[in-house]
Amino acid sequence: MPYHPSLVENTGSNARDFAMLERNILSHLKLALLLSLLSSSVLLQARLVPNEPTHTSSGRIPLATVEFSAALVCIIAGAWEYYSGYWDLRKTRAFLASPKPHLLMMGAVVAIVFATCIVLLVQD
Repeated sequence: MPYHPSLVENTGSNARDFAMLERNILSHLKLALLLSLLSSSVLLQARLVPNEPTHTSSGRIPLATVEFSAALVCIIAGAWEYYSGYWDLRKTRAFLASPKPHLLMMGAVVAIVFATCIVLLVQD
């Protein structure tokens, strides 16, 4: 039985919608890389302006772990949005409404970033 790929007819805005899906997943990957970089800088105590180390912080590892887990959640949320949008595009359904799991996952990432900002400001 030969494999025949099914083609999606390019009517309306199908190509533009697919490009939107690709941009969104690339944005999620970019955010995940930035969060993992933040995790590494918290773990290594990297600063833009070097100063004398006065004390060592005991909260580095938990904070870095939370940031890295936020990066992983961001990748999962991006993949969820991409594949659900891709299958909606293949079935020719409207998919501009954001799915609820994606919104919840990205809301958690926003809360983690906000809490990290507060923790880092209070530490210094």
